[in-house]
Amino acid sequence: MSGGAASPRARFAALLRDLGLRPGPGAQALDLGAGSGFQAIPLAEAGFTVTALDLSQVLLTELAGEAGALPVRGVHADLRELKLHCPTPAPEVIVCMGDTLSHLPSLDAVASLLRDAATSIAPEGHLLLGFRDHTAERTAAQRFIPVRSDADRIFTCFLDYRPTHLAVHDIVHTRTAAGWSMAVSAYEKIRLAPAWVRAQLLAAGFVVVRDTAENGLVTLVARHPATS
Repeated sequence: MSGGAASPRARFAALLRDLGLRPGPGAQALDLGAGSGFQAIPLAEAGFTVTALDLSQVLLTELAGEAGALPVRGVHADLRELKLHCPTPAPEVIVCMGDTLSHLPSLDAVASLLRDAATSIAPEGHLLLGFRDHTAERTAAQRFIPVRSDADRIFTCFLDYRPTHLAVHDIVHTRTAAGWSMAVSAYEKIRLAPAWVRAQLLAAGFVVVRDTAENGLVTLVARHPATS
């Protein structure tokens, strides 16, 4: 889906440099929904000691192999349990990227996660969020999205809009010796509105220091005040 790990890791490393997030000795980072390490590995390479939470043990095993000797600790847990697994000292950076927020079950769960991040992060720490803006509905044929393809595989996504959620259907065609085969999976995501997420950050006590959107992908960077 991502076309390999190199490109997303490089983009996140560039974001860290652009934000000037340079860790001091013993600096901690918490990666929520870490997956195979698109954010965790650049954080560790930058000098952070990283705690990486994910519900997929398969992805955490892949992350461990990719991280090698880097200071990354994988934790098989729900990201909503961040307070149980938050490192000590408090993390200077908490990240939740890759549209992970939208996989939470409700807006209340998102708001609760942001409040927990605010009470877990170090003073002047930064929270980095990434999610897709699905507030505007695609219609008709626009709901079919060609994600990625090569000579042997075609990945297409179909979107079905509901009032509060989005049903996502992933369709993968794979060329085999016997011809083309098709696999389909479906799941729901919350339709997150950027303005609503910004309001929740402010209510939790954060200050939004960066707010960008590119091709529907929103990146919000928030800083916690010096006093907590």
